[in-house]
Amino acid sequence: MSFTTARQSHGPHQVDDTIPMVGSKRTMFDFQEFDHSSISLEKEEWPVVIIGSSMVGMTLGVLLGYHGAALFLLRSIEIFRQLGLDALMKEESASNFDLDAGVVIVEQLVGGKVLARMQESDPEEVAKVSPSQRLWLTQNMFEPLLRKSAKQFGARQEFGQTVVHYEEVEDGVLVIVQDVGTKQCRKYKTSYLVATDGNRSATRRKEGIEWRGPGILGNSISINFKADLTPYLGTRAVHGTTYISNPKINAGFRLDSGGKGGFLIVTKAGEKISFAPDSVTEEEAQQYFYDASGLTVDDVSVKIDSISYWSIAAFNSDSFSNKRNRVFIAGDAAHVMPPTGGMGGNTGVQDVHNLARKLAYVLDGRASHSLLASYSTERQPAAGFTVQQAFSRLQKRVFHKEPDVPELTDIVCEIGYRYPKGAIVPSEVGGSTELWEDPYAPLVMPGSRLPHTWIVDKSSPDKQTSTLDLVKTNFVLIATDDRSPWIQAANDVSLKIDTLVLSAESSPFADPLEKVKNLFKLREDEALLVTVEVGVLIKEEGDSAKI
Repeated sequence: MSFTTARQSHGPHQVDDTIPMVGSKRTMFDFQEFDHSSISLEKEEWPVVIIGSSMVGMTLGVLLGYHGAALFLLRSIEIFRQLGLDALMKEESASNFDLDAGVVIVEQLVGGKVLARMQESDPEEVAKVSPSQRLWLTQNMFEPLLRKSAKQFGARQEFGQTVVHYEEVEDGVLVIVQDVGTKQCRKYKTSYLVATDGNRSATRRKEGIEWRGPGILGNSISINFKADLTPYLGTRAVHGTTYISNPKINAGFRLDSGGKGGFLIVTKAGEKISFAPDSVTEEEAQQYFYDASGLTVDDVSVKIDSISYWSIAAFNSDSFSNKRNRVFIAGDAAHVMPPTGGMGGNTGVQDVHNLARKLAYVLDGRASHSLLASYSTERQPAAGFTVQQAFSRLQKRVFHKEPDVPELTDIVCEIGYRYPKGAIVPSEVGGSTELWEDPYAPLVMPGSRLPHTWIVDKSSPDKQTSTLDLVKTNFVLIATDDRSPWIQAANDVSLKIDTLVLSAESSPFADPLEKVKNLFKLREDEALLVTVEVGVLIKEEGDSAKI
């Protein structure tokens, strides 16, 4: 379901996706009272209904199926690696971009002086903490991969459908879906509803969920264009994003099709630092393109397809679910952050990775409904941490002021976030209340990400296998001694736990250099119990081991 409005005036489409200011009278979609008594309930019952076909909504659909561009940061690619999609994504990304090129700030796209470089990836350093790489993928490259995978994993996607009403009942949610073309309505019963309905989320407002933060920091535009820049780009074609800063304009190019099109983000043009909806003409948009590119109309012609108005903002919701944990929000519906650092969509992917696992466990009876309360407990502070880091980067890089909170390294923001509270209950062996840790010195404590190191797969010795690859859909227990009582203890519980011994001679996976034992800080009486996302150290007490 989309709340973006598009108007065809004289020239390109003008698309308004700004966040309304307090007191705004702009019309937006809201769920109203709806008489559905005359609509019969469909026989088909869906376990989960997802509102929204964005990157986050589509990813949730794929993850739910599995368990039962933008810049893609490390944790997102690790999640897609779990789905077996990372190789395809890497191939697509490499067809247009240099995977390690990062972001460059220049005076002009063509021939302009380089002012700064950032977010350049050092493959050797990244490989120490993750099996994955950061990738650049445009929307046209990424979405077809997800659509194809949704069907492969058993998720069903409905396009051209709008959720016009929902209401919670005792054991689920009734959802009214309207066909955009025919206007016919259908009524479904679902166990859970997940809304990835964007920054204007009608679901968030209906549930009375407040969001807080630094607020709306300005209104910018994105100009979608077609122009053949390939003769002029040179090495700048490989960058995922190229920022422009000169006296005429502050902007950023995201190119696709090898440089034959893309979009231009404009944050400042001359004295203009905010753009109200419908305020930019086609001629002005063309001039912004030329001011940023350094080219002239004699060099290249440009066709403006659309002008989108959007808000630079920093918000995080008070809660990511309603009181009974039947309705959930994720992605921009739950949090909005400045684009500095490329963290917004990636945080949404992490939201639904957390939620999909829990929904799957509850729906197939491996956990009770109460587990779902931990989604908000874990993700709300993690997203708040990321919002603040994105805002700190905006303050430092764009506003040129000292940030309210010190800017942490990219690697910490990408894979160093933690869950001090939630589904994992810290044990007496210790814990940490910090929301982040240094991936190069992992804590290996309850709520932390499972550390990465390379191990040997004896069935396929030429394949590189990471400790992260050991985690599929079940809990995993890792011990370093085949006589560990934790192996039998894990086999004795009703919950399915994959048990693994990792030592120099173990099989099917081996750790000849004992990297796992040292990195995980495991003693002989200890093992590591790993959920689909985080791990907890367990220690033998006396002569028994009990999970």
